[in-house]
Amino acid sequence: MDSYSVYIHIPYCKKKCRYCSFLSSAPEVKDLDTYIEGIQAELKLYKPFLSNREIKSIFIGGGTPSLLEPAQLKQIIAAISVSLNVKDPVEITIEANPESISTEKLKAMYNLGINRLSIGLQSFDDNVLKSLGRLHDVQSSFTAIEKARSAGFQNINVDVIYGIPSQDIARELDGIKKIAPEHVSFYYLTIEQGTPLSMDKIFKPLNDDSFQELYTRVHEEMIGAGYEHYEVSNFAKPGFQSVHNMNYWQRGDYLGIGSGAHGFFKTGLPWIGMTAQARYENAYPPSVYTEKVLGSDSNPAFPISRVEVLDTDAETLEHIFLSLRTWKGINTNLVKNQKLLQHLADDGLIQITGNTLKLTVKGMCVMDGIVTELF
Repeated sequence: MDSYSVYIHIPYCKKKCRYCSFLSSAPEVKDLDTYIEGIQAELKLYKPFLSNREIKSIFIGGGTPSLLEPAQLKQIIAAISVSLNVKDPVEITIEANPESISTEKLKAMYNLGINRLSIGLQSFDDNVLKSLGRLHDVQSSFTAIEKARSAGFQNINVDVIYGIPSQDIARELDGIKKIAPEHVSFYYLTIEQGTPLSMDKIFKPLNDDSFQELYTRVHEEMIGAGYEHYEVSNFAKPGFQSVHNMNYWQRGDYLGIGSGAHGFFKTGLPWIGMTAQARYENAYPPSVYTEKVLGSDSNPAFPISRVEVLDTDAETLEHIFLSLRTWKGINTNLVKNQKLLQHLADDGLIQITGNTLKLTVKGMCVMDGIVTELF
């Protein structure tokens, strides 16, 4: 069977962080119940179209999906199993924040088959956490990891943000080494327009030299700690690369479920009569999504609000950009400007082995510019 991934979006948080531009809001209990009904209904709509394919990874993200009670998560996972074919074994990830998980909840998650936990620690400095608008402190981060281990989780990712003013990167790296997660997503602080952080004059992007120095240090120390730098922002211990994220970077098909979720299928979207490869976005806010997918007069409809059809040029450029993010690289035959290859190699920005082109650590710092020059 051909495989694909499933992303479930839970667009609710207790409080929006100062840097966050994602689609999320504070929930009411009745909102959550109705929303889960919507997810169940949407999954059922896809059953006739995906009966000959199987799911290789499930990612429950948000928002803060760990706000859901175990019984609600059970409803979602059961609905996936009833409506779609699930590969055995399957990677099932849930995002969580330290303040929203208890030992009991973590054990219940693990018993439901959730086998990968992604915790938004963001920093090991209480002052940094406060400046970002996070609800937890450093001690609760360490406690969350201990709870997760005691609940049985042997595959844990932590998110950490760097590039923050006055941040001590040594403290962040020491914190990671202390908790020793299997996977680390190390994200550079992006200041999105319209967020509270964008109004704060203290938060300014690093200059190119400072960014390269910081990125190189993170790379070297993580490699030294036994991690593989397998994607621009992601590090994993051997055997613990994210199946779900690798599917994104390899342009694999994925089904987006929930309000504001995105999906992509190279074979088209037959459920709305499209045969060309396309990506789609579901309706937002949740009230619009649930009204559409639950329907009126027992007439539910696909809650898709926007579709983007990809032509051959867009497909090629996307493949190049996503592949260059990973350690697999691309075939040099895809490069339009072949004359630049040796120049970029001499500058230490790319490495060519046979017909494979990969970015060096230095090259990853200026990836956008390299893609523009070569393609």
